[in-house]
Amino acid sequence: MASTSSLAGSGRAYSSDMEESTFLKRNRVVHFARLGLSFLTFGVAIAVVACEAPPLRHYKRTSQWANAGLALWPLNFDIRPTVAALVCGCIITALNLVYIAAALLPSPYSRIKPLNIYASASALAGFVTALVGILFTKYLPSSNYPAGFSKNETLHSWTCKWKTGTSTTKTPTHFDRDCLNTRAAFVLLCMLVGMEVLIGVVAAVGTWYQRDVSRRREAQFQLEKLEVATKHSRT
Repeated sequence: MASTSSLAGSGRAYSSDMEESTFLKRNRVVHFARLGLSFLTFGVAIAVVACEAPPLRHYKRTSQWANAGLALWPLNFDIRPTVAALVCGCIITALNLVYIAAALLPSPYSRIKPLNIYASASALAGFVTALVGILFTKYLPSSNYPAGFSKNETLHSWTCKWKTGTSTTKTPTHFDRDCLNTRAAFVLLCMLVGMEVLIGVVAAVGTWYQRDVSRRREAQFQLEKLEVATKHSRT
C-alpha cells in the first residue's frame, strides 16, 4: 500500500516538474519576444523624435523672420501636431527604455509577474499615446484660425504644399526635407500603434501562462496538504 502511494506521489512530482519545465520554456520564449519587440518599438519611437525635431527646429529659427518682413509661415499655422508627435515619441521611448532596463538587469528574485504587469501597462499606455497623437494630428481638436481662413495649416501640410507647387514657384530652403520628415514621422507613429498591440498580445500570453501555472501550483499545494492531513488522521 505504501509502495503504491509512493509511486503515485512520484508520478505527481514528475508531472509537476514537467509542467514547471514547460512553463519556464514558454516564459523564456515570451520574454525574448517581448524584449525584441520593445527594442524595435524603442527604435521606432526614437525615429519619430528624430524625424520631427529638425522641422520644429527649422520652424522656430525661421518664424522670427516675420519681424523683418520675411514671413515663411501663414497666419493660420498650427505647430501642435509636430509637438504632439514629439511628445508621443518621447513617452513611448521612455516606457520601453524602462522595460528594457528592468528585463536586462540581473536579479536574485523571480520577476516574471512584475514584468508581465509592467509590459501590459506599458503596451496599453503606449497604444493610447500613439493613437491620441495620430488622432490629434489628423483632426486638430480645439483648433482656432484667424478670420478669412477655413482651416489651419500644419508644418506637414504647409511644407508639402510648397513642395508640390508649380514649376514657377521656388520651394523655400529645407521645405522638401521638412515635408518628408513629417510624413515619415506620421507613418512611424502609425507603426507604433500596431507594435504596441503586438507587445500587448505577447504580454497577455505571458500573463496567461503565469496565471495558469499559479493555479496548478495552488492545486498541487492543496493536494499535498490533503495528503499530509490524511496521513496524520490515520496515525
